[in-house]
Amino acid sequence: MGRLEDNVLALLEGCINGSPIPAFVIGRDHRILYWNKALEELSQIKAKDVIGTDQQWRAFYAHKRPCLADLLVSGALDEIPLWYLNKYAKSSLIEEAYEATDFFPELGTSGRYLRFTAAVIRDARGEVMGAIETLEDITERVKAEEALKAAYNELEYRVEERTKELALSHAQLEQTTEQLTLILDSLPIVTYIRQASGDLHFHYLSNSVEEITGLSPHLFLENAHFWASRLHPEDRPLILRKIRKEQGAKVYKATYRFLAADESYRWFADYRRLIRLPNKKERHIVGIWQDVSEEVRLRKERDLRLQEMIQTQKLSALGEVVAGVAHEINNPISFISYNIPLMEDIWKMVEDVLSDLEAEPSVWTQRGYTRQDIFRNMREIIEAFKISSSRISRVISGLKEFARVEEVGKRDILSINDIIQAALIIVGPQLKKNIVALETHIPTDLPPIKGHLQRLEQVITNLVINAQQSIPIEKKGHIIIRARYISRIEAVAISVEDNGRGMTREIMENLFHPFFTTRRDTGGTGLGLSISYGIVKEHGGTIGVLSQPGVGSRFTVFLPIEPKKELRLFPALLCLDPDIKFVRELTNNLPHVLSPDFPAPLKEDDVISYLLDYPEIDIILSEIALPGISGWELLRAVKARFPLLNVILYSADSALLDPPHDVIGDARCLLKKPFSMERLLLVLTEIGRQRL
Repeated sequence: MGRLEDNVLALLEGCINGSPIPAFVIGRDHRILYWNKALEELSQIKAKDVIGTDQQWRAFYAHKRPCLADLLVSGALDEIPLWYLNKYAKSSLIEEAYEATDFFPELGTSGRYLRFTAAVIRDARGEVMGAIETLEDITERVKAEEALKAAYNELEYRVEERTKELALSHAQLEQTTEQLTLILDSLPIVTYIRQASGDLHFHYLSNSVEEITGLSPHLFLENAHFWASRLHPEDRPLILRKIRKEQGAKVYKATYRFLAADESYRWFADYRRLIRLPNKKERHIVGIWQDVSEEVRLRKERDLRLQEMIQTQKLSALGEVVAGVAHEINNPISFISYNIPLMEDIWKMVEDVLSDLEAEPSVWTQRGYTRQDIFRNMREIIEAFKISSSRISRVISGLKEFARVEEVGKRDILSINDIIQAALIIVGPQLKKNIVALETHIPTDLPPIKGHLQRLEQVITNLVINAQQSIPIEKKGHIIIRARYISRIEAVAISVEDNGRGMTREIMENLFHPFFTTRRDTGGTGLGLSISYGIVKEHGGTIGVLSQPGVGSRFTVFLPIEPKKELRLFPALLCLDPDIKFVRELTNNLPHVLSPDFPAPLKEDDVISYLLDYPEIDIILSEIALPGISGWELLRAVKARFPLLNVILYSADSALLDPPHDVIGDARCLLKKPFSMERLLLVLTEIGRQRL
């Protein structure tokens, strides 16, 4: 339907086709909209052969039947058990989504086991637009579990037969044990037998544990508490409590983080069963551990991509609604706007006639009106019509801009300096109201970009006006506009920073939503930033927002040199700490943690240069006792250049936590080490992150 939808669809198609997870999307008519490359490889069916058809079943079944996505689109939830009896479950992560596991004999040479998830896609009005289904090949894991089960069955069978016959020699028993051990050690999993009570002591552990964790089996067998000590502190209490409460012979499952020999946490899936060994009264636990770290990562990425695709569909649907509303409102308001001057001319003539009357009409005097009251009221009513009509026209213009169809034509080669200077010519007079200082730092050697001059000029204009309006009249205003080229991401970054009121976390969360404004009483429509966001996305870029209440805000527009290369940036945390173990724990618990290997001793300029190259960094987490520089010295340097950047300092030495007088209050938080990850996560939640 135009530029916005083209970009939305391009983004959606890029997310799906670029995903390593097989996926397809169907519309409300059950016809295939997308069929990504990963699914092409899995099914050996090309997208061009099935897109536009309702033949999604071909990839999985020999005969036509509904897929899980088809049942969700039809709303036939009561039919799911008929097709996936005892194989499905409602997703605990995504609303209106279901997960299932099944064997598909038609896939590959001997069939494949798949875990698949289907979710409904709705438009802004809540109506079903279609569904997306993602698939995960779990054949190898199922085969490993079956091999383990077969190995255990073989073990039980051999022990039973040899016990009955009482003819098994010691040499034969040793040979059998070696063979079974070899089988278990060859599997890509860890098998174990342990006590079901007391200290949960291990009686057996396959040697594959050393290959997976880097830890020798003897460490587990000789120290009853070794395994528990390597569990992640957040998972340990729950896992130990669950194991001790387990009863019966069913298979139990738990997923937890385990500290490997390289001091990194790995995600383990633990499958176990309670049994009684022959001639033994006490119960034992027999189970397997499987490293599912990559599976957990892929699942998180899948859920993130799914939410992005659903949000993209919502924005697309909203664009259609906005375009329709703008069109419907435009016709009557055009009629009103056209007739206001005519009404004004007619009233002037009527006013002249009424002015010549010797006496005021009796109906006026009966109602308590004078001639001057009538004249004044009519002039005020006509003026109100003008103001209201103009305001509605601005809203309609904003609506059309939000749902704007992209102009057909070639993009021009643009100078960043020209874009910013053109915007300042427009907003310059407004800045003189309450801005004491306007700084611009724009290098002359910035590479040009491809785009539409007026559209990008509109973005900078909106950001500068927002900065100006955020500064109270009584405050000395200061706006800084910077531009620089970031070779790492091959993009130009344009930032507009102010020392205004700043924004709360709640405002930040709704900042780019259409019609959201904090200035509705003064004429704000809530469309400026949503329009700017759409324009930047049209150019393959993104917008970052960093703000602190009472300090100010910084908007950064990232524009790629080549618009076909879409930018994907995420808020990042810079950790400065010589404690490698702490940095690894932080990396395993938080996404997008950066810990560069700076040359020793650490220098302020090195950190500042790094922050310039990584503008997505919004928080610095630093030990106070750093090699070559203290955390307080670093804080001074950072705040002088990046006043909105949040800095969290910590130390195990309480004496170091006492700040110097000139930086009291500059550190956003001070922590006494050691501190838990839960405590740090709570601090980060309270501070809030940069929105990208």
